[in-house]
Amino acid sequence: MNATSFTDSHGVDQTLHIYIRVSTVAQAEQGTSLESQRELGIKKADELGFKWILWDEGGKSSHHEDIADRAVLSQLFAAIKEGAVKHLWVYDQSRLSRNDQVASIFRYQCNKQEVTLYTKDGAYDLANPSDRLMKQLLDAVAEFDNITRSERTRIGKLNKVRKGYWHGGQAPYGYQLDDHKLVVNQDEAKWVKRIFAEIVRGSSSAQIKQLLDSNGVEPRRKRGLWTIGSIDALIKNTHYAGFYKYEDSKSQQEIEIQCPSIVDVTTWNAVQYKRSSQVVRSAQKNATVKHFYLLRDLMYCGHCGRPISGRVSQRRGEKSYYCPNKEREWAKKRESDTPWQRGMGCGFGRAMNITQTDALVWDTIKLLHRDSSILKEEATHRILKESGVVLRSDSETRATEAKVRKFQKDHQRLSESLGSLEANRLINGLNDVAFVGASSRLKHEIARVESELASLRLELAGAARARKWVEWFKSYGEEINNLDALSDLKKKDYLGGLIKRIEVTYQAEQRQHTLLVTLQLPIVNDGIRYSGRGEKLKEYEVVHGIDRVSLIAKKKDGRG
Repeated sequence: MNATSFTDSHGVDQTLHIYIRVSTVAQAEQGTSLESQRELGIKKADELGFKWILWDEGGKSSHHEDIADRAVLSQLFAAIKEGAVKHLWVYDQSRLSRNDQVASIFRYQCNKQEVTLYTKDGAYDLANPSDRLMKQLLDAVAEFDNITRSERTRIGKLNKVRKGYWHGGQAPYGYQLDDHKLVVNQDEAKWVKRIFAEIVRGSSSAQIKQLLDSNGVEPRRKRGLWTIGSIDALIKNTHYAGFYKYEDSKSQQEIEIQCPSIVDVTTWNAVQYKRSSQVVRSAQKNATVKHFYLLRDLMYCGHCGRPISGRVSQRRGEKSYYCPNKEREWAKKRESDTPWQRGMGCGFGRAMNITQTDALVWDTIKLLHRDSSILKEEATHRILKESGVVLRSDSETRATEAKVRKFQKDHQRLSESLGSLEANRLINGLNDVAFVGASSRLKHEIARVESELASLRLELAGAARARKWVEWFKSYGEEINNLDALSDLKKKDYLGGLIKRIEVTYQAEQRQHTLLVTLQLPIVNDGIRYSGRGEKLKEYEVVHGIDRVSLIAKKKDGRG
């Protein structure tokens, strides 16, 4: 920008610098367009008998911006600091900035360089204390006006969100926007339901991807294909269960918003429960395709917490479970600080023989199953109930889901009322006493409804876990004498129903591994205590045991 000024014969500056800018959200605002500002600035120069120089910023917001964020304003500020500007015209105070920090910087430099500021309302000699005070007051008014408008915008957005209006961006797959609200897209929703159904049946994300691609189902990226990552993200989306969370960036307040559901809450919970145990093993799925490991997906290193890996080498005659800590560090750094040697790493110094370890755990679990009173069919329902897991019939589950839908509608209605109340306070000046009372009542009721929803969702989540346990019991509860005849995959499924986790540590001095097996139920040394006499002798109570057992895997050969 050329800031060369024109002076008269006495060297007095006779140049009016005209700075024009509009907000990007209000470029067509009547009376303040760029062209209108330019014409008014030139008119002022003609009145003064000055030449003029135009500084055109175009469309730029002034709020929360540093001077450096606006190129033309930055150049103008540099010219003021150099003393090249003595007369500056802007439409009003807000054209320079509504940000108080930026306005203060301009006031200081204009005062220092004895700049006269002209606006549509008059002239201000910032070297004059009265004019400087007036400029400060006008800047403060502009700042307050900007804050008020921003707060109105924020409250207005919150109000719309509470009423179910979508807050921006593309609608999730399975939905579309109708009057800015989420509605179910039936063509996409049928595939969302299919994805959830396939997960419940045991399909992997890779298999679902193949299903979608082979049926010509397009993702939102029209020219792309489905990815495993997009499928994994989709099934975690709570929108499909009928709600989502919105966080207000200023207050950090998190609001629960209800929306149309595509799958029932029980199905959504069942998918989350089924997938949660698979996520930690996602990096090892490719290896599982090549070799079968009975225990690997249940085992974790007791030294560093990493999931245990498996290694099979037919050429070397090696089949072992080991901690991948050292090789993972190598892969992450692309190198190692020191050459590998025994004793380095996390403490898991030797691998475990797969055949011997599998046999040790398998025989132990069979023995516990055979001797457990809890796993007797007549005790199963009682134990689940005492553990807080209630078996529900299909009709009971449907009734609970109907309650969820009712409370979701109540929540949406209350949220809309609260949003309207906040908007009325800001826009229509609702008095504080009335607002606080009404707001408190609405928030209390919203909290109660959210508590009811959380409780019902926990009930349905428990029902999903119970259903999984019943399916396990139907498959394996009476099969204690035929377990060895099961296929490898059935054996793995059987163990997964009884074992939560196996934590493995290595004792170097004894050259042995300790396996701490944590079970789903307290079946170690459990029992039944009978009471009463005669006919009442049939009355009994189940005595809980403990839910873990420690096993020792001793080294038997040179390969662990």
